[in-house]
Amino acid sequence: MTLGSATPLSDVVSSEALEPASGGSARLALGREPDAYVSPGSVQEVVEVLEWARATSSAVLPVGTGAHVGDRRAERPYVVLSTARMTGIEIYEPADLTLTAKAGTGLAELGGMTGEHRQWLPFDPMDAAKRTLGGLAAAGVTGPLWAGYGHVRNHVLGMTVVCGDGRALRLGGRVVKNVAGFDLIKPMVGSRGRLAVITAVTVRLFPVPTLDRVLVLEAADLASIVPTARAVATAPTLPASIVLSLSTGAASFLVRLHGADETVDADQRMLEAHAGVSFAAKEGTEAEALLAATRDAGADAEVLLYASTLPSQLGALLDSIQGALRGVDCVVVADVAEGCARVAFSGAGYSDAVLEMCAGVEALGGTVAVHRCPIDASPAALSTPLSPDAHEIGEGVKRIFDPSGVLL
Repeated sequence: MTLGSATPLSDVVSSEALEPASGGSARLALGREPDAYVSPGSVQEVVEVLEWARATSSAVLPVGTGAHVGDRRAERPYVVLSTARMTGIEIYEPADLTLTAKAGTGLAELGGMTGEHRQWLPFDPMDAAKRTLGGLAAAGVTGPLWAGYGHVRNHVLGMTVVCGDGRALRLGGRVVKNVAGFDLIKPMVGSRGRLAVITAVTVRLFPVPTLDRVLVLEAADLASIVPTARAVATAPTLPASIVLSLSTGAASFLVRLHGADETVDADQRMLEAHAGVSFAAKEGTEAEALLAATRDAGADAEVLLYASTLPSQLGALLDSIQGALRGVDCVVVADVAEGCARVAFSGAGYSDAVLEMCAGVEALGGTVAVHRCPIDASPAALSTPLSPDAHEIGEGVKRIFDPSGVLL
């Protein structure tokens, strides 16, 4: 790719870096096709790509696998920068429960390595097996396991990033307490590549629980089990995760318990007494398959969005969503502890339904974030806007790390 008389990108990076990256065929709905794909093999190559982009007034879209890029709009030429070639574990200290890996390293690969030491990353976002460590940190998504372990931003101890102007920074370290003053890692986690390209991440690990049990309650519709879900969420014992799901017309309630055998047994008895129900208990491969199916439900749908409100209003939120999507075969996965629902569906004639749903959720005081929606309206126009103050703070942070606005 060359713009005017500028140096061609092929003169900036190696030929291997210009081969189509693994994210090249991903769903990248930016309103126009990228002008090039580049897959740097080192931090220095990332620096060179960003400096080239600034010099040529090009934009850069950082991706991991490229499978979870939300809808954005590119008004000028841009290149996709994939971390697919930046893989491998750099430092793993099982005794310290810390691990540092390059950004393109897959979560599945990390799970295989840490599992040998009975350790794991307790994050279960949608499509977890297809995500990279850098992509996970950039997206800032944890999944329902946040209820038992905290959000991913609390467990990223350090990272290496390249800012939009080519500055390479090392943030944090490899110990839990490593920051005095303002923690620069926090704005990076969840920034979706808009502040900097993440090239390596250090995370805190956890011991694998002795017992992983899933309590299941099935029903004909979501409304009938919302009271039970709220009762579990307000019980004296907080489970590892609490999820409501609706798929192919069937509703289910999944409660995940972690701990020693005696502790999990006691927690199940207490939750059943508190909620006034009896759960079916699943463990082992049966539980793993059920959790994976619920976690990844709707991952390939044409429309994917997230609606959230106060956890106490979850019932009203789900009623609003189902009312707007009446007649639409949709998947709904709700995190009961957080009051957030993922909604996914496909098919023609969904534009009005999406608009109605957004209006209904906002009427409850909630927010909507549209991740993927192939309709004429811009995703930003459908998503709940930030307040003017929050928008200004966000733009100010953007100007610090990416003063030329290179990163999309």
